[in-house]
Amino acid sequence: MLRNLWTVLALTFVAATFVAVGCGPSGDDDDSGPDPAGSPVITDLSPGPGDSDFFYQSDLWVEWNIAPEGATYALSMGGTAVAGTTATKSSGRVLTFTPDAALDPAASYSSTVSWNSPDSPLTFDFQTGAYGNSLITENDLLNKTFNLDLANAEFVEPPGVGPILQSQIGDVAILFSVTDDSNFSANELHILGAVGTSEGGTVSQDLCGQTLGFTYGPDGALGGGDDVPASWNNPVMEMGPTNLSLNFQGIEATIQDLNITGTFHPDLTDMRGGTFSGRIDTRPLAPELDPEGGEGAICDLVVETVGVKCEECGGDNPGVFCLSIVAENVNADRVAETGVEPRACEDIIADAATCPDEAAVFDPAADLSYTDCPAWSATGDDDDSAGDDDDSAGDDDDSAGDDDDSASQ
Repeated sequence: MLRNLWTVLALTFVAATFVAVGCGPSGDDDDSGPDPAGSPVITDLSPGPGDSDFFYQSDLWVEWNIAPEGATYALSMGGTAVAGTTATKSSGRVLTFTPDAALDPAASYSSTVSWNSPDSPLTFDFQTGAYGNSLITENDLLNKTFNLDLANAEFVEPPGVGPILQSQIGDVAILFSVTDDSNFSANELHILGAVGTSEGGTVSQDLCGQTLGFTYGPDGALGGGDDVPASWNNPVMEMGPTNLSLNFQGIEATIQDLNITGTFHPDLTDMRGGTFSGRIDTRPLAPELDPEGGEGAICDLVVETVGVKCEECGGDNPGVFCLSIVAENVNADRVAETGVEPRACEDIIADAATCPDEAAVFDPAADLSYTDCPAWSATGDDDDSAGDDDDSAGDDDDSAGDDDDSASQ
């Protein structure tokens, strides 16, 4: 199974292009719906009457079975109108209302929807949830693990990828923690990430994979002059844009302009209303799709099938080989009371008996020299210290690397 998130996302995008070509638009045309002579009937809406946990930063919307005429959406709080902008989509069947400012948390509102129907107007009350209220003790956010739920997020770009991603991502968990390196007084957070699995409701970190120093810069270490801390405006986190280099079982990839945002519940049960976006350089992933197609295999396929061109990657490795992914309404449940465990290459090599394939990636000469992990080579351990069950047990303390050194890897 592809355990690298961005490999999954890139290959999922390619799969989505075939779906788009073969299936056409997902929305229904007016001529395939009910008789236009009938009155439009509301089929769905958010928030709904009596909702008590509406997210304070969400758009409000109503959907009809056929496009209504003269539809309006009015929102008020305590009898005072709330300013906002309305728009239509899905051939006029959906009306959205976007408030000019975020709604107040834990507050009561009243909506009035009007349209050309004997059932009009529809007036109802709802309440926003606690999201948006500040954390009372900010330090409580430290060293708790959250799982980004990309499988159920709303993918804005590329369109139509959501259902395919959900089927492809399977039991992969995308974990992150706010670390002790954070400085709440300076409104700065440091984030450590990891890939894991989610099976039967139990989420666990993959200890055979390196952790991801989302905010620690290219050198993966705190204080190297290249850190990109996330901004903190209690209770909102905004991480990025930053570039993140990944190495998974010999496949190297770079996420450019990575952004992750979200609002934490004041009880820290979860994070809601988040976004996840970035650009992936498809060149390292192209052999996964077509070993003989060259570094442009993914981009060539995308432009041939749906006319979507790859973007310029820029930076130190320019070229028109990047694809963008944008997800909204990203939630993240708290899944552990402890933070992500830092794992660097030297830790994985020290556990070579448990992680043989992952450790072998750092040993291109296959001679137990592990030259692709300088931190391991610098320890001066002999070749028998990794992967030899009889000799390695006593060397773990020296070869695994100090926690302080690996925490930001």
